[in-house]
Amino acid sequence: MRDDRAVVELSETGFRIESVGASLTVAASGVVDPVRPSVLFLPALGVPLGYYGPLFEAWAGRGRAVFGAETRGMPLSPVHNRASATGYAALVGHDVPALVGAVGERSPGGVMVVGHSLGGQVALLAAAAGRIDVDAVVAVASGTSAVESVPTLPGRLRRRFEIAVVRSTISTLGYWPGHRLGFGGRQSRDLMADWAYEARRGGYRLAGDATDYEAALGRLEVPTLLVGIEGDELITPRALRHLADRLPPSVDTVEVPESPDRQHGHFAWARRDPEAVITPIEEWLARHESRNSEG
Repeated sequence: MRDDRAVVELSETGFRIESVGASLTVAASGVVDPVRPSVLFLPALGVPLGYYGPLFEAWAGRGRAVFGAETRGMPLSPVHNRASATGYAALVGHDVPALVGAVGERSPGGVMVVGHSLGGQVALLAAAAGRIDVDAVVAVASGTSAVESVPTLPGRLRRRFEIAVVRSTISTLGYWPGHRLGFGGRQSRDLMADWAYEARRGGYRLAGDATDYEAALGRLEVPTLLVGIEGDELITPRALRHLADRLPPSVDTVEVPESPDRQHGHFAWARRDPEAVITPIEEWLARHESRNSEG
């Protein structure tokens, strides 16, 4: 596996690493435990790292070190997505391995990658292709954008229209102006082309990468948990199942229920009620660690 790391310290609570074509900022929360895995957190498409502050604070309060990575083109990244040609292949093949390596150097107890939405998909792809060696992968509110995962005919027609808009826009402008259109933030042409391919075909094919990711996902051996969010307006149970069905039967799933006074949605859980997601992840990890110790 190629090593693209070159760590530059920023402060006592964070650092920066150099990946291929990008400088990535990592924020650290909590105290590293010598025997428990630290969390490497990968944000959703177009969501700045600062949005997850309440989640990191709550998780650190449970004694778990959390390293949150700012993705390319977000406020703490010097990469300008309008001019970038970065797609999923760069995230899976360079950024995530570099981040895992840097966090692993600081975490003798190991590394668990937790990704939100696209962050979860990227973590799954990197683990399935053998690009990273981690203790576990957790994908929160991650599922397919495929047309067939939409339960109604009007919804499927709308999804096809959305895909057409993305493809037309990136072809015309050379990038995706999601900060103006209300979806995904400003993103590179190649990244949104990869998103549109999976949405149209219901499977991953990464531009510039010959790996058969669908076959790799079916052979995934890393302990994995998919976390669904009740009331998620973007990743419905059907969308999550569409992704889960492409993974081995050993992959676990759990749904976080909504409560009347705390509606989570696709994004809001991270700020309104992070404990609702942290708790089932910690319970799953404890069961997994217990099974390993018994074995």
